[in-house]
Amino acid sequence: MSSSNVNTEIVPSNVTSNGTVSFRDGNPVIQFIIGEQDRLLSGQSIRFQGKFRALLSSASSSSSDVSNLAMSERLGVYSTIDTLTIKSQRTGQTIESIRHYNRFLASYLPVTTSKEDAMGHMYETALIMPNYECQQQSVVNIPSSSSTQNHFCMTLPCGLFNGGEPIPLMPEAVGGLIVELHLAPDTQVFHTSGDTDSASYTDSFYEFSDVSLVAELMELDTASTQAIKARTSGTYEYNSISSYYQTVNSGNGIINFQLGLSRVMGVFANIVPSAHINNTKFDGLATLFPTNSDGTAAEITELFFTRNGTKFPIDFNINPLQREDDGNTTVSPEIIEHYMNAIEKFNNISRTQLNPQNVRLLDSARFDKDFAFGGSAFGIGVAFDNISDQGVDFSNVNFGINMSLEMTTDFPQSFFVFAHAKNTLVFGPQGIQVMS
Repeated sequence: MSSSNVNTEIVPSNVTSNGTVSFRDGNPVIQFIIGEQDRLLSGQSIRFQGKFRALLSSASSSSSDVSNLAMSERLGVYSTIDTLTIKSQRTGQTIESIRHYNRFLASYLPVTTSKEDAMGHMYETALIMPNYECQQQSVVNIPSSSSTQNHFCMTLPCGLFNGGEPIPLMPEAVGGLIVELHLAPDTQVFHTSGDTDSASYTDSFYEFSDVSLVAELMELDTASTQAIKARTSGTYEYNSISSYYQTVNSGNGIINFQLGLSRVMGVFANIVPSAHINNTKFDGLATLFPTNSDGTAAEITELFFTRNGTKFPIDFNINPLQREDDGNTTVSPEIIEHYMNAIEKFNNISRTQLNPQNVRLLDSARFDKDFAFGGSAFGIGVAFDNISDQGVDFSNVNFGINMSLEMTTDFPQSFFVFAHAKNTLVFGPQGIQVMS
């Protein structure tokens, strides 16, 4: 089999004539169509690119300056994507849809990249910064009167695109792809430094311009192409990320989900107080310990995972905390290893941002600027199958997270839960079917 590669650029199918896109102007979805064709698509080559800027439109302010605003330095432009959806162009069938995509990446990126990555290529590609002040001054604080805009060109991590195998775009296979980026509300993206009245910035918004999708396509030789097109049926296996959401209101943190998936590789979650979401006083995309209303961290005194009500795959309680002699409380290495392993096989992780500074029990973790390494990078999770690599069946049984929390106040916590599972696309005369 021989092949040749070609790089292509796709412009959005639904962008207005002025070329700008923003949540504020009523265009919260950017849609790209990678048309059906006799080629294969390299998912890992896909890049979302364009220009980004922050603006202030508050009538209470005579200035266009946004110097008191910030956005997540860990996520950069990724913070603007609320949902990533991938569909078949031919049938409209959803292949993968990740709700709370920015919160998925709030766990995925710190676990799988290093601080040096954030200071290097991720700054150039996704406007990710090493700390709060750099993010604020270099990305957000550009007056609207300036002709300068931030350029970005970033990958779109997800199960389908990270799978490694080329995606067949032929009508007899996937039949082309529709990639949709659902934008996050402005109040989810921005927050103030804590030293200013956030009410003055509730009208602040972000704006994209000149956006496109770039990708590498593989063109096969005639014989290989015809062999694929001649098939009456076929399959394509890929990874998928599914998202779930639940709030916890008390110290007895019991979370149960009907995953509806038959080959689950792992489940992980990150946490933020519900009151911080879509609130410009706080970074609603932070990944914190459970937090009381006064900002103090609520210790997790007990943690275990269940399948159909039984402890699984760990048949004992995980010790979440270990105390050091100087009085600091750090997370047990055990819980961090399980969390990382649920996101990516631990043995495959060669670089990470997680370290003793950002997995400590942090009190008053209100703003990332107050702490080293971008603030708390806490999360919980567990892997189910690193041996057969076929996953565990949760199609008809519940997955559960059981925690005991030292909550001193009634302060709801939002748990964003993500399941990594294997899916199979089945091609046939009737179209495609997703087998999960």
